[in-house]
Amino acid sequence: MSTAVEAAVRRVLGAAGLSAPGRTVVAALSGGADSVALATALARLAGQEGFSVVAAHLDHRLRPESAADASFCAALCARLGLRLHSATADVRGRARREKGGLEQAARRERHAFLRTVQEEAGADAILLAHTRDDQAETVLMRLLRGSGRTGLSAMRPRSGRLVRPLLGVSRRQVLAHLRARGQEWREDASNRDTRLLRNRVRHELIPYLEERYNRSLRPALARAAAVAAAEQDLLDGLAAELLQRVGRPDGEAFLLDRSGLAAAPEALARLALRQALARAGGLLGVRAVQIERLLALARRPAASGRRLALPGDREAQVHFGALRMGPARKPWPAFEAPLAVPGRVELPDGSCLTARASAGDGAAVIPLPVEPLVVRTRRPGDRVQTARGTRSLKRLLLEQRIPAGERARLPLVAAGARVVWFPGLAAAAGAPGRYVALAVEPAPSRRAQ
Repeated sequence: MSTAVEAAVRRVLGAAGLSAPGRTVVAALSGGADSVALATALARLAGQEGFSVVAAHLDHRLRPESAADASFCAALCARLGLRLHSATADVRGRARREKGGLEQAARRERHAFLRTVQEEAGADAILLAHTRDDQAETVLMRLLRGSGRTGLSAMRPRSGRLVRPLLGVSRRQVLAHLRARGQEWREDASNRDTRLLRNRVRHELIPYLEERYNRSLRPALARAAAVAAAEQDLLDGLAAELLQRVGRPDGEAFLLDRSGLAAAPEALARLALRQALARAGGLLGVRAVQIERLLALARRPAASGRRLALPGDREAQVHFGALRMGPARKPWPAFEAPLAVPGRVELPDGSCLTARASAGDGAAVIPLPVEPLVVRTRRPGDRVQTARGTRSLKRLLLEQRIPAGERARLPLVAAGARVVWFPGLAAAAGAPGRYVALAVEPAPSRRAQ
């Protein structure tokens, strides 16, 4: 007789087209009850439908018994006839490097390992064994953290390459499946450590709420997550349309029109900001409070030049009518280097400024001064030689709306005390004679892209 676990796996994989002959799926296998139940159901269904299953076990090396867990998984897969990919990870080392918690480091190691196994196996999806109980815990944890609709949507049955066949199955049904099949599993003692928030929610908060308020709390929370997810999908589509109207990529960064963002409903503006951040380096580490600060920055009058630090060594910067989100632009250290003609000078970001003799044709061509040329960064009181005489460099940069963050990264070509050129400056008129063509070439890695 089929169990609730097997019925759910059959239904979800069939709907996703993953159980057809010739398909391959990777199943995360920790040795715990949920993942063991998923593996046994997959082995039985694969034998009937003809698809392939690859189990993937990662030893986090955080507990003394982790080696025994790995041995258990190897024996289980041998008995079930499943291929097994196993590896170990230095989770503590990653946590130290990233200066984060062990849980976060373990999750990143696990997902990186699963992606690697999927690529090596040529698999169509990665299956995770999260249950309805896990979903209820996640909703409560995010509610306590003050998450909005995006967070309260919690885990999806399918999210890109990730599929969760057991998300509609309770933990009781998982245990009933294992007992019906006479299958043992491994218990992780750390799952009872109430110093961890999820364990406190699982063992203290949910039982209390079920006893005092709603005995059907877990399915109720899972239903709420499903409703929130459906509504969120609709809003995400509207936000994507807004982003297409008011935003555009700018290399590794993303630019947003401030007036277009300000005119949009606040809820859609928030979601558009999240989508722009996802395209400009990802959402790892981004919290609701940072989205609120971004929205306030985008809508603030006369905010040009203001910046906001973002996770992942990124920043948001206002430049008049635009908001730029992307890698933080650090000022160049003060430098000066002679520029021969012909010749080239490597700039602090790896790009090069080149000079060559020219007949005087082209936009970036200037009369060759008598004084030797140098390439340098800005100095107080700099003046620029233009077609109308000399002008204040500071005023000229403001008029040309060059962002404040770019002014400290601008290569200036000077002759004596005068700046004679910078990228974007129109050439000053000169008497017929020798000319020099100037250009900035991108760093080799960027040229390769």
